[in-house]
Amino acid sequence: MRKFMLTVMAVAVLGLTGWGLWPRSASEAAERDGYLVLALSWTPSWCASEGDSRGAARCAPGAGAGWLVHGLWPQHDSGGWPEFCPTDHPAPSSASLRAMEDIMGAAGLAAHQWRKHGSCANMAPAQYFDQTRRAFGALNFPPSLRADRTALRARPADLLAEFRAANPAFGPDMAVLTCRAGQAQELRLCLRHDLTPRPCDEALLARACRAGQVELPALR
Repeated sequence: MRKFMLTVMAVAVLGLTGWGLWPRSASEAAERDGYLVLALSWTPSWCASEGDSRGAARCAPGAGAGWLVHGLWPQHDSGGWPEFCPTDHPAPSSASLRAMEDIMGAAGLAAHQWRKHGSCANMAPAQYFDQTRRAFGALNFPPSLRADRTALRARPADLLAEFRAANPAFGPDMAVLTCRAGQAQELRLCLRHDLTPRPCDEALLARACRAGQVELPALR
């Protein structure tokens, strides 16, 4: 009887582990905890690479859109990210999506970001968008990162240094600047779930712009 009971207990433990109810290792538990990446696009760069061909309203002359939220992305500590997760939360309302246009540029982008990333954030749409807004609202953007009237040219490291000077909580390994076709594209900021800065994983840091200089196109 004792041998039978031990066998039953062993099977139960293995079953719970296999079904994902228990972490199989410390590394798996850490990966589940993960962190968040706040991705910010410099709109004139996005317009040049994608937005103009789509006829996006935020690319029109006089729109004046600068740094906007691309998304808030759950991220694994070891690199990579989940996406398009099954969720019991209902889809965000049209009103809540339109309410994000001021910091995301388009309700359609907000809807896509919820489906792809917000569904993996273990929170309702209202909480996810509130967290996105709070993370963005806590940032400062100095004039040197706004290119109000004329395009700016600088080394990626200098642009990041300007950002960190205005947001000193971000250390050198907590923010990444990406680029494409000689233009600065995105700031990707690594955050704990309480929205305080934390180090990025190595895979994300490897995406940093390697160009000698990049352009920050002027606002439209």
